[in-house]
Amino acid sequence: GFQECEDIHRVLGDAGLDNEFEAMPGPHAMCMAYRKSTWQKIADDSQSVGEDRWDQWYGQRAGMWVRLQHLQTGQVVFFINHHGPLPVGTGGMCGGEATAFNLLKLIANNAHSGDVAILVGDFNAGPQAQTLQNLGSRLHNVYTGNSFGGVDNVLSSCPNVVATQNLGSGGSDHDALEVTLRI
Repeated sequence: GFQECEDIHRVLGDAGLDNEFEAMPGPHAMCMAYRKSTWQKIADDSQSVGEDRWDQWYGQRAGMWVRLQHLQTGQVVFFINHHGPLPVGTGGMCGGEATAFNLLKLIANNAHSGDVAILVGDFNAGPQAQTLQNLGSRLHNVYTGNSFGGVDNVLSSCPNVVATQNLGSGGSDHDALEVTLRI
């Protein structure tokens, strides 16, 4: 999942990965990509889950999701990319509890029984903020980045973490996070 990404094709192309990955541009400068030789897309969509507060308003914030089926095992992953509301730590206009509720509702309404849910993003909320506290009551926080007090996170319904790595900024002001889960 990528946030503040205006052109996923450029990102993949610059990395030499454009033939290996399927690019998925989304709303509000969010994008996703998946390895075409490993996964098959079942469905995808996005929906609004929050909105910036008036004092730092850029607009609505979405959860962009895709259901992917692993070609070898048949296991389905429900993957959600999110860029959280501003100001940082507030949960935006309706607060962190509402943002977390809307993300969990997005999962409940679109994931299927047996899907492994993985939620990633720049939540614009650190580990102590209401958004992540509420999400953590239903999902495992499997990895947190360092930038801006830990606003970059990976959560999952699957707690089986094989490996994590902070890849650094790579030119961004945020951490690029890598997580490997056994599902």
